[in-house]
Amino acid sequence: MRTTAILNLKGGVAKTVTCVNMAAILAADYGKRVLVVDADSQANTTEFFGGAETCASTMSDLLRRLDVNAVIRTTDTERISLIAADESLMDLDLSAVKSKEADMGCLDRLLAEHRDEYDYCLIDCPPAFNAAAAAALLAADDVIIPIKLDAFSLRGMSNLTRQIRNMQTINPNLRIAGLLPTMVYRSEQIRKALDILCVSDFRIFPKIRKTAKVDDMTFAQRPLIESSPHSAACVDYRRFVKAYVQEGGVDRG
Repeated sequence: MRTTAILNLKGGVAKTVTCVNMAAILAADYGKRVLVVDADSQANTTEFFGGAETCASTMSDLLRRLDVNAVIRTTDTERISLIAADESLMDLDLSAVKSKEADMGCLDRLLAEHRDEYDYCLIDCPPAFNAAAAAALLAADDVIIPIKLDAFSLRGMSNLTRQIRNMQTINPNLRIAGLLPTMVYRSEQIRKALDILCVSDFRIFPKIRKTAKVDDMTFAQRPLIESSPHSAACVDYRRFVKAYVQEGGVDRG
């Protein structure tokens, strides 16, 4: 099982949109078994896949070492399972790890127990470095960084990569798989921003074009391959997932 954290400390860069569409494409186009982990207290991924009402346990329960017998549940989407989030994750910042209220290694151990049941695990991380993000990076093989091509996002990359490097001292298998430019449109500034990324040390995945179909998808609660399969964003996400699958990753067992 390849475990990928989808991470950026800046909000509004399409982390959740990337996570749910990656999962849907891996399941539908490649026939892969996918476990989606919602590690964000906003719980948008959980809502997209049907809400947490039927979940006996959530990511917050896992971090708090509570009963997690039913923390993984099936969804209505074939071959996709979910670990749900709820707003109680908001209370678990890094101080909860230091005080032992939160168990940073919980997700890593759980995924090890279920490694043979799934081909991919995708973790939708919060836009903050908290207990859930730390647990995600400890469990992950690699990180995909969705990035909106504006000045704030570009300037924030140094802080984000520093946090990832810090986690590599605990999880030496962790690596950055690449950057995913999102919400791209024709603009001289966007072109210049892409040029900046292309001379960085990171792999740049095929870009995702901006389209209103992504907003429509969130209302319909259906991935782009169902709600708008011929849209620019869906074409781009399929191209990105193909590159992601072909690029491969470290499998720790």
